[in-house]
Amino acid sequence: MVLVRVLRAGCLLAALAAASAHAQSLKSLRAQDGEEAALAREVSYTNSVCGASMAASIDWRSAAGWPEGESLAAACDGALGALEAVCRSGAGKPRAQGLKSFVCAGDGSGPALRGASFRYGASPGVNGFGETKSYLDGAL
Repeated sequence: MVLVRVLRAGCLLAALAAASAHAQSLKSLRAQDGEEAALAREVSYTNSVCGASMAASIDWRSAAGWPEGESLAAACDGALGALEAVCRSGAGKPRAQGLKSFVCAGDGSGPALRGASFRYGASPGVNGFGETKSYLDGAL
């Protein structure tokens, strides 16, 4: 009976240790909040330029390996700048106005339009403006 209790207690401690290893730190959660707020500000500006009503989000699963201290939202800003440039030129503005979401990802996949969603997979240290502008010129 004592052995069963010891084994149960050991399993409980192992489960608690695993759970705490997966829990995010308060510092990490605050950093994510800051990134999401920064992206929301950038998308708000893009919405004003394009006459769109996109919601902003960050695909945190794709950013698991993103370098600490480097802004994912800032890395996606070049893609938003390319969308703004397309809207200013007038060529893609009607399609851009129909966009409903912008997803900033950290997987390096680049720009992609699917339906009313625009996704940009950023890479650390890469602006993304040129690549996204070329993509949008052909897609919008």
